Amino acid sequence: MTYYKKSFRAVDEALPDVQWLAHYQTAAPSYRRWFASEGELKRPGLAQCRDALGHYMPELLPVWENLLKLVGADDQDARMLSMYCPAPYLSGCSQAVWTRYTPTLVRNYDYAPALCEGRIMKSRWHDSTVIASTDCLWGVLDGMNEHGLTVSLAYGGQDGVAEGFGIALILRYVLEFCCTVDEAVKVLCRVPAHMAYNVTLLDTYGQVRTLELSPFSAPQVTFKPLAVNHQGDFELTNYAMFSQSYERQQFLLSKLQDPLASIESFVHSFEYSPLRVTNYAQGFGTLYTAIYNPQLRAMEYRWPNRVRMYQSFACFEPAELWVDLD
Repeated sequence: MTYYKKSFRAVDEALPDVQWLAHYQTAAPSYRRWFASEGELKRPGLAQCRDALGHYMPELLPVWENLLKLVGADDQDARMLSMYCPAPYLSGCSQAVWTRYTPTLVRNYDYAPALCEGRIMKSRWHDSTVIASTDCLWGVLDGMNEHGLTVSLAYGGQDGVAEGFGIALILRYVLEFCCTVDEAVKVLCRVPAHMAYNVTLLDTYGQVRTLELSPFSAPQVTFKPLAVNHQGDFELTNYAMFSQSYERQQFLLSKLQDPLASIESFVHSFEYSPLRVTNYAQGFGTLYTAIYNPQLRAMEYRWPNRVRMYQSFACFEPAELWVDLD
């Protein structure tokens, strides 16, 4: 049996500086290989990337330009960091919002251990402080801002790629510039994503939305308090079957509708099958469980063997943990 050990680090750096640069220098070679995996001609040119970023998310342009200066980016790195029309990437994930009494978003992030950055970063790039699990060097997998707006993504299960941005950068934009679910919905309906993703949103008012984003159709805005790896009521795709997406959806629904369930039992259920998966060899294993409480502006991260990390906007502590995933 193969045992997987993974490092997770909490980083506090208001603006991109030495810590972000050190991470970039370590991770960039892998991202460059991914960027060129289909051939560089498949990726748009630098002018097109800049124009797209300026058109859809102009407020991010200064940060992007600062990142380019910080790393001394060449043409390839600048295009890669724009996250416009990137190479395809897939992940699993189960996410749901407990809506009774204290609305809380809980999610499992399922992916290949070697491809996860394992960084929980507190930053203040604009006017809002953000705490988020990062991806693609400056994007977001899941996170919360100081206003209590919380986001989480799951792969939508559909094949196909179109012109658009990597979802991680869009979620960064949401947390940087939105305060409520309604504001986030408008952004997600306006900024095109290059692949199919399901995004679940929660705010301090208890508003919950799940958006089903597809590169070939208009976003579907739903009141579903959960998302897995298919879209609609049931879509029998190869990925949905491989990932047992329908089974995980039914399990989550049963927990959310159980009158005897508590928030504690609901959160604990993410640590066990079918929500927790261990297919790491095929790039589909649970890497962490994240619990976001917008009322408290606080979050918890969980791993096997009762390894825990607690963070909040009031008290964020840099840390590094090594965890055994099996």
